[in-house]
Amino acid sequence: MVILASAIACLLLSTAVAFNRMVRLRNRVRRAWTDVDVQLRLRHQLIPLLVQSVKGYAEQERAVLEKAALARREALAAEETLVRGRREETLSAALREVLLLGERHPGLRADDSFSRLAEEIVAAENDLAAARKYYNGSVRAYNTFIQSFPMNLLAAALRFRPAEYFQEEDDAP
Repeated sequence: MVILASAIACLLLSTAVAFNRMVRLRNRVRRAWTDVDVQLRLRHQLIPLLVQSVKGYAEQERAVLEKAALARREALAAEETLVRGRREETLSAALREVLLLGERHPGLRADDSFSRLAEEIVAAENDLAAARKYYNGSVRAYNTFIQSFPMNLLAAALRFRPAEYFQEEDDAP
């Protein structure tokens, strides 16, 4: 009887420890997503300012500006993490094209407003890359834990679902 009670106590204790770890890992993923989302919002706020500063210098480059504006709208409209990741990558490519306008138009490169915004965009891209890396690492740790035996049984019973990565398609972890 004592052995059975001890076994049940050990099982309950290990279940509680596993549950708490799953919760910690899931919360870390959520916090990491918040960091990514903050960086995305900052970048989205900078884009209209950058486009506006370029408009006067590069009227003949209207297609580049329209592409960036469209990519921003599509990224803002995305709800699923994977879809949003793909759209954000399209937006990053469009932003690189807008920033390259400074190379093609020396007057634009000399403009203080454009230069400042370009620096802010580059800094936001770097911060976003760091936040994405941390988020994907958190997702990897969480998914590995809840998908490993025997944790997968407990995770399924407690409805813990795998998190989605936020990345470029060819950047699979």
